[in-house]
Amino acid sequence: MTTIDTATGREAPAELSEERVRDIFTGIAGQYEKFNHFSSFGQDRRWLRALVESANIKPTDCVLDVAGGTGEVTFGICKRCNPAVIVLSDFTPAMLDVARKRIERGDSRGVVVETCVVDAQDIPFEDASFDVVTMAYGIRNIPDRMRALQEIRRVLVPGGTVAILEFSTPPFPPARAFYNAYLKWGIPAWGQHFTGRRDDFVYLGNSIKAFPDQLSFARMLEQAGFQNVKFKNLAFGAACIHTARTGQ
Repeated sequence: MTTIDTATGREAPAELSEERVRDIFTGIAGQYEKFNHFSSFGQDRRWLRALVESANIKPTDCVLDVAGGTGEVTFGICKRCNPAVIVLSDFTPAMLDVARKRIERGDSRGVVVETCVVDAQDIPFEDASFDVVTMAYGIRNIPDRMRALQEIRRVLVPGGTVAILEFSTPPFPPARAFYNAYLKWGIPAWGQHFTGRRDDFVYLGNSIKAFPDQLSFARMLEQAGFQNVKFKNLAFGAACIHTARTGQ
């Protein structure tokens, strides 16, 4: 399968993106949640709530949160859905270190939350292990996205649900022009303010612009074998939630 440079979308060795992503998110782990909140003008929490709602999680479900970072999605699920268990996974150990501190202070609200360093391109769980898989802001940082989607489908039970929140492409041209300018100038400025690592956030902006638009990513989900693929735009299409199900 073809791997890409996630900053450009062009074919490149997987190691290029993997090493860069781990370095970036190790450096910003402690400020990641604050950056998301301010750079989205407070919309991130509303978007995460919408992701959790779209996953339709039941109290009996086993949930895998892929690229779950510091746990924003996981703890939102704990608060609103009270599932049987959540496996909070991420490629970067430093992000999970922050999440474990949140577990210690009670953010899991009694839900069993396990943490695990996981490469989404090679998920270390048995087939049909989870009822629901969630992912927020992770798929665009993966060099072999098709392999990751196929791995997600593999670990889902028949009829299981995947819900993915990712930055996307505003379809209305004026909104798209404003958004692209914000990615070029605003995101690096926020990154410099919170972490002093401007170049890392230049990459994040580039990775958003290089990510497929809503319809293209929906087709990727279908090509990975998912059914009932749907998407919902947020903030005029600046972000988007895709949901899909595995076959029975």
